[in-house]
Amino acid sequence: MMHEIRDFFSRVGHFFARSDLDRVDAHDMEVIARDIGVAAADLYRLENDGAFNPSLLPQRMSQEGIDASVVQAEWPPVWKDLQRVCAFCESKHICKYDLEHAPDASGWHRYCGNEGTLKTLHTSA
Repeated sequence: MMHEIRDFFSRVGHFFARSDLDRVDAHDMEVIARDIGVAAADLYRLENDGAFNPSLLPQRMSQEGIDASVVQAEWPPVWKDLQRVCAFCESKHICKYDLEHAPDASGWHRYCGNEGTLKTLHTSA
């Protein structure tokens, strides 16, 4: 889902300035949101999130011994939820720093909204 969101905004982002989204009618907003798998109200938040980094989730999963491609293939709803939570996370900068500088540190458990799901997937693997 994160890749779809990034791809969507890279394709049409130049057509929509922030004020332009306000001019899109409610039906079209619903269609766009449904196409990328989010709620219409979340489109503004996703558009304005400059810290968006689709590589953090697969890196974190790999660190925990979880194969992201397996989760994506075998449990698509779980994969989409993991991506949604990651996309809206307010700790991306901390996560990125931890993955780059202290990958073995366990502090991510305190700030990661996906911690419970990743723990479940790790014990299931």
